Amino acid sequence: MNLVVSADNNREILVFPVIPRDLKPQSSSNNEEFKTINNGTLNIIGDLGLKSLSIESIFLKKKERWAKAGSVEGQKYVDFFNKWRGKGVPIRLILSTKDGREVLNMACGIENFDYCYDRVENIKYSLNLKEYRFIRGV
Repeated sequence: MNLVVSADNNREILVFPVIPRDLKPQSSSNNEEFKTINNGTLNIIGDLGLKSLSIESIFLKKKERWAKAGSVEGQKYVDFFNKWRGKGVPIRLILSTKDGREVLNMACGIENFDYCYDRVENIKYSLNLKEYRFIRGV
């Protein structure tokens, strides 16, 4: 698997150095339940909700030979997420298989980004993203 994040129409692109074992994009529906007198409870199927994804892994202090090709030193990831979160601009996350097939491609907002440095200055992080839907003109 490959995980790439970009901002500002691909002007800034980063390849995640380490892909966590379990990446589980979540999606919900905005269904509503109604209680009726004769039919009991009914479920009215609504629109799709926003997708979300939580990622926990590490950014490496320096590039290691076993890290994903194209990855960079850890502080650049921290700077990237803090910069774009601060600007309130959506970023794009792309998850693809080794053969290049896209599994997930979504514009998203950064809901939460926590990180800390370990003893060797690798950066352990937790990143929560939520789908951003662009408003279309009428």
